Amino acid sequence: MHKFWLLSMLWVSITSVIFGWVHGADAKGEQDAQQIISVIQPYMSYEKHFTYKYVGYYSTCNGSEDRILQVGQQLSHAFGLPLGQDLNQEGNHSVYSVKTEIMPDATAALTVASPEAQSACYMVLRLDASQEVQLTDLLKWQEQAGGQFSKLGIGGEWNVMVQGYVPQQALVGLDDAATYLENVGHALNGEIVERYHDDHTISLSLASDKFHAYVNSGGQTVNVQMALHQDSTSGMWRLTVGTPVITSEY
Repeated sequence: MHKFWLLSMLWVSITSVIFGWVHGADAKGEQDAQQIISVIQPYMSYEKHFTYKYVGYYSTCNGSEDRILQVGQQLSHAFGLPLGQDLNQEGNHSVYSVKTEIMPDATAALTVASPEAQSACYMVLRLDASQEVQLTDLLKWQEQAGGQFSKLGIGGEWNVMVQGYVPQQALVGLDDAATYLENVGHALNGEIVERYHDDHTISLSLASDKFHAYVNSGGQTVNVQMALHQDSTSGMWRLTVGTPVITSEY
């Protein structure tokens, strides 16, 4: 599958932080999350999935495995996650990672790493939840996590994504699935600044004043990325929307 943005892996997420995708943890991230979920949910019918991801930096590691483990355990304790006892190998990198279910149908994961030639420790805190989890519980978790980031002085940025299938009847009367995606963009008050389209995948990047988070791409400000991918078996279209971008497979 063509990846319009290659940010789905840890190291690319960390690179985003290094090159300026860091505005600080505050209420704006929570506003973006609430906004994108409330606007997008009506455009999906079932198998909805929510992802909250915070990418930031904390303290210094200088590539030291002992220090990565120490920082990882400190952050695990701060966010109420289990303490990892060893590092994992991700390619040529040593990475601290733990995961646990924090509420029914919702899993939190923490990853800490020290990129080559970088002194800082970089961390990713991620929450994945099904449609069974109440939005109020998701927003409460994000607010509490944001408070911890501020308390610890962790600079970073929220990335929020929503994914689910488009009702087949919603496409009736439209020229094609691309028209449906453009209608979603209109609901987000977004101006299309980049697009990709092949037989089974459509992707649009938007500039929208509804959102605070952003990245720069080709001199353009991007606040939201949307993608439709058609399942090869069922023919159903899966919609994924993320702010400021999609950082997972769609």
